[in-house]
Amino acid sequence: MTENLIIWILVSPLFGGALALFGKIFKRAEGFFCLLSVLSFAGPIFSLLHLLEPVAGGAALFYPLGGWAEPYGISLVLDGFAWISAALISLITPLIALFALGNRKYGARFFFFLMLLSGGMYGVALTGDLFTMFVGFEIIAISAYVLIAWEGTPTGLVASFKYLMLSTTGILFFLFGIFLIYRDLGVLSIDRISTLLQSAGGVRNTPTMHLALASLCVGIGVRTAFIPFHTWLPEAHAYAPHPVSALLSGVLIKVSFFAMVRILLEFGGSYMWELLLWIGAVTAISAVVSALAQSDAKRLLAYHSISQMGYILAVFGAGSSFALSASFFHALNHALFKSLLFLTVGTAVGLRGVRNLYKISALGRRIPLFGLAFFVGALSISGIPPFNGFASKAYISSGMSGSPAYVLLWITSFLTIASFVKLSRIYFPGPKEPFPAVQPDTVLVRDYLPGKLEHLVVIVLALLCLGSGVFGVQVAGFLNVMLYHEELSYTVSLFGWKKMLSLLPAVILGFAAFRLVTTSWGKGLSARLKALAPDLHTVLIFFFIGLLAFAAVAY
Repeated sequence: MTENLIIWILVSPLFGGALALFGKIFKRAEGFFCLLSVLSFAGPIFSLLHLLEPVAGGAALFYPLGGWAEPYGISLVLDGFAWISAALISLITPLIALFALGNRKYGARFFFFLMLLSGGMYGVALTGDLFTMFVGFEIIAISAYVLIAWEGTPTGLVASFKYLMLSTTGILFFLFGIFLIYRDLGVLSIDRISTLLQSAGGVRNTPTMHLALASLCVGIGVRTAFIPFHTWLPEAHAYAPHPVSALLSGVLIKVSFFAMVRILLEFGGSYMWELLLWIGAVTAISAVVSALAQSDAKRLLAYHSISQMGYILAVFGAGSSFALSASFFHALNHALFKSLLFLTVGTAVGLRGVRNLYKISALGRRIPLFGLAFFVGALSISGIPPFNGFASKAYISSGMSGSPAYVLLWITSFLTIASFVKLSRIYFPGPKEPFPAVQPDTVLVRDYLPGKLEHLVVIVLALLCLGSGVFGVQVAGFLNVMLYHEELSYTVSLFGWKKMLSLLPAVILGFAAFRLVTTSWGKGLSARLKALAPDLHTVLIFFFIGLLAFAAVAY
């Protein structure tokens, strides 16, 4: 039975994690066992490819764990949403794992936790009930705590602890939502809950269920990191080892977002679209302003993760089927170019031994392929053709046509260009400089020059950024077929002259904003913005404000 392949998507990375641990026993073969653990991704990839045809045709495949069907057992579900989510994990995570395999800093325990994190993400993507989703989120969190603090630096440990505190607080909201649902409906199956809510006239007509849905959104919102639940992300993504940063930004927050989309659609949460649209737009512009103020290269990228999630959330909030496909299209593209950016910028930071982007320059002459890959990522996120960020932002523009919130995204677009003009100095051609000695106050662990495997990974990611841009119409159409089992209602003309010329104002304003932010006035303003980091007390207030906003929208 083809449904039996679903379990291999979940089990294979866990099996790979167990294989990695053999590397602790047989030290001389540690690299071999780490490689075997990475190869375990062949299981999910094969299963997803084999199950593509029935899922694209509209089938929702079920696999009851242990033969116990719902409501007494746990079922895995593979429909279009789950397939896209699992495919994203299977596309990006093995590449990042191969990148880490080329660096001697990462041994058997690192790959064990990487595989455990992957298993948790597959669990969230495939589960058919809320409690198993909760367990999946906790497996993700435990693995992420360890991986963020992997290098043992003081900043990494603090970032890990902050993630621990805030994600635990967030998951308590999620657990509270589960409690309310089980108390009133007596089931945890997502499909059964959906049926019961429809028979009760919709979630908006049942105040307790609405509060439960708001709590679930807050809990997942912390993991997705949109405003006001985003405060853990800049430290966690900035101070984690750069393969971990790439994984967190490229995959983890997307899996959480897909889970929230699924719950909102299944439970009839469409009355929240307008709120999500504006939260997304405000998230996009607020985070890009913070990014532009940063001098820490990886912290700048971390704020851009929040900003790009704002794009994804805003177009999802537009509410149409076209907008949902555009949202998933940008989520896929963001996973590709942000993974590429974290790997290339993280390598530059590791080689120079400093985080300040003004102290890193001209690395393009040392590692030219990394420089080329960085510029592909920078052009992609800036929305420059023919790369994938341009394609998905064109779809976002069409999906949000007529919405006043799109003005905020347009402003975000030229501030994004300004940020990456500023960051590009690290790889911009210039005189070859010797690597400086590690400064006494440096807390980084110096990396080695990247080898063939790391080069191969960044080249593949760069080619994927190019391919998903050039063939953007086909990729967006494929995503729509997986989500709705039909062709897109209309396609966007990507490479016409009018579309190209429409980018000119954003490019000109982007360079103007870059010039402004590098003046003494701009640097002074940036310093004041960086000093606005909220303390833990303020963060908790943000959480409750967010819950009130989600709860109040029904009335």
